[in-house]
Amino acid sequence: MHEHDLDTILGWRGRTVRDREGDKIGTLGELFLDRETDLPAWGGIKTGLFGTSETYVPIARIEEDGRDLRVPYDKDTVTSAPRIDPEVALDAGDERALFEHYGESWMGGDSGVEPPGENEMIRSEEEPVVRSTGEMKPVERVRLRKVTVTANEQRTIPLRREEVRLETDPPPDGEIERVEDV
Repeated sequence: MHEHDLDTILGWRGRTVRDREGDKIGTLGELFLDRETDLPAWGGIKTGLFGTSETYVPIARIEEDGRDLRVPYDKDTVTSAPRIDPEVALDAGDERALFEHYGESWMGGDSGVEPPGENEMIRSEEEPVVRSTGEMKPVERVRLRKVTVTANEQRTIPLRREEVRLETDPPPDGEIERVEDV
C-alpha cells in the first residue's frame, strides 16, 4: 500500500496504466476524491477503442513504473470492474461493488484502504492556470473575416477540330489528262 501526495497523483493523469504483467490497460483519466479527506481515492482508466470506456481502480494500489503506472491486478480484472457512470458521484453501493471486485475489505480491514467519507465520492477535474510574471500588454488585434473575391482571368485554351482538305498531285510524267466539255 502506497500513499502518494496530491501533486504526484494529479501528474499521473494521461499516463499509460499497465497491469501486473506489464500489459497496457489504458490511460489514467478522471480522479474521484474522498469527501472526508479531499484526497483521490479512485482513478478512472480510459480503455477501449479511443478511450471510450472507463473503469476504476483504487489510487492507493497504483505504483509508478518508469514513465508508466502499474496496478497489482491483471488486465481482465480491471476491465471487468463494475461500470460506474462517470457523470455522477460514486455512491456507497458503487464503491462497495468496486471494493469487493478488487478483493478489498469494504470497512478497510487489513487492506489499508479506508472507507469513503460520508459514503460518497466526488469527481475531480483540474484545469491548468497560467500565471504571468510580467505585465500583459496587447501586441496586436486580429480579426478574422470571410469575404468573397471575384478575379477575372484570361487564359489561352487550345482548340482542336478536324478539317477536310483537298490535295492534288500532278499527273505522272507522260500522261495528259483531257477534259472535255460536255
